Amino acid sequence: MTRSGIVLAGGSSSRLGEDKGLRLLAGKPLINHIVDRIQDHVDEVIVVVASEEQKEKYDHAVDGVVTDMYPEGSPLVGLLTGLSYCKGAYAFVVACDMPFICDEAVEMLFAEAEGRDGAVFEKPNGWIEPLAAVYHVEIALREAERLYREGDLRVRMILLSLDDVSLIPVERLRGVDPELRTFFDTDSEERLRKADRILRNMSKK
Repeated sequence: MTRSGIVLAGGSSSRLGEDKGLRLLAGKPLINHIVDRIQDHVDEVIVVVASEEQKEKYDHAVDGVVTDMYPEGSPLVGLLTGLSYCKGAYAFVVACDMPFICDEAVEMLFAEAEGRDGAVFEKPNGWIEPLAAVYHVEIALREAERLYREGDLRVRMILLSLDDVSLIPVERLRGVDPELRTFFDTDSEERLRKADRILRNMSKK
């Protein structure tokens, strides 16, 4: 096994008043859309949630659900947890509210990460998207544990602290994903409705 997939689904979704990962879009839970997008690119998919109560709900929708190792409930804790369960050498990591990750983006990240500490897309202003990136499991896990011990829960710091991460210009992604839908997140009711419309239109093609 060389490739793992980690979906971080432990957020509180407080703005929506419900667990958005289980929100039905185009007839199925949002979490299923993300898993379906990545499962052909990896040998296993690990879905990380925040609590046993949340796990019970997600177990009805997807396989491979695990709970956070620590109570802080941050993306870094979720990623640390997911990495600790990985059997693959590299892991593609994505948030549970990003249903339009394109195939080419996943493959590009894995290809760029090979033999390195990881790979991530970078905008011209230096912004990186750590929740649509590939991590070297063993190396990233060590770094995540260090950051956790030091009280730094910023997930992007894992990639920014490592020595050999491929920073892929986002314009390369635009070549295969012109609208950059890979980065589309459903962080509001309006964006959930928009994602539902897009997914329904895609299913008709």
